[in-house]
Amino acid sequence: MEVSVIIPMYNEEDNVLITLKEVKKILKTCGSYQIIAVDDGSSDRTLELLEEYARENPELVVLKHPVNMGMGKAIRTGFEQAEGDVIVTLDADLSYEPQYITELIRELHQHHLDIVIGSQYMEGGETEDIPFIRLFVSKMANKIVGYALDRNISTVTGILRAYRKEVLDSIEIESTGTEINPEILSKAISIGFEVKEIPVKLKGRKLGESKIQFRSTTISHLLFTFYEKPMMLFGVIGLLMCLIGIISAVYLFYQYLMGTLDPSRPLMLFMVLMIIAGIQILIFGFVATQISLLKREIYIVQKENKLLRKRLK
Repeated sequence: MEVSVIIPMYNEEDNVLITLKEVKKILKTCGSYQIIAVDDGSSDRTLELLEEYARENPELVVLKHPVNMGMGKAIRTGFEQAEGDVIVTLDADLSYEPQYITELIRELHQHHLDIVIGSQYMEGGETEDIPFIRLFVSKMANKIVGYALDRNISTVTGILRAYRKEVLDSIEIESTGTEINPEILSKAISIGFEVKEIPVKLKGRKLGESKIQFRSTTISHLLFTFYEKPMMLFGVIGLLMCLIGIISAVYLFYQYLMGTLDPSRPLMLFMVLMIIAGIQILIFGFVATQISLLKREIYIVQKENKLLRKRLK
């Protein structure tokens, strides 16, 4: 099998047939292929339509979850069944044109890459008919989460990607939500896989309703960022507390020079607590950063062990 395209679906009855037909049309030029549609516990006719289409189109593999388990879990379920040497992930609502599938694969092969990302935020990328709030939140999330990676990548949360199967076989994926996309990038980059972006256009949804919950998505991306770069959280908090303590100390010293200092003032204790607590939090952030670096070394060992087991088989 040359190509596997994974499409997670949740309550997408308006898009099922349109998306599958458009993707199949593009994949006819890609040699042998399979389309893996993962129904993530839909409550509408999504699963019914998928099964009807699969009866006449054997290249479609339909997988299902009994309940909604999240986009990340749906993608992981697709990865487990993917047989292609190249694995592509795609949205169900055609917010990215299926024609990008062939562009991603071509870039992957021509430049001997491991991951190719479709990026609407890099130079040459575009957005169209995206609500302002959603676009703003998405851009900020990509900038913040992107800072946690060791590469300058402008779109780290997008689903439009092509992977060599070796990449996904070499890492342990844990996420069940939208943070799966930055998680894969972080782990793949840590163990040396080559990643590149190509410019694409992201369009607003035409049919159905968006399943993105901005609050939970934003929180999950922030937690991922702090998990990858602990100093972003502990460093800011620690420095802020130290700064407050230093400002308090300067004010108290000024009062001492003016002869108006009252040693029994609560501000004296507050100053000491702020400085000591700030230093402790900075130290904690440093330790957490070392643990994060150690975790990346573990990814490399896991990759080597997986490759060794594969050779032994």
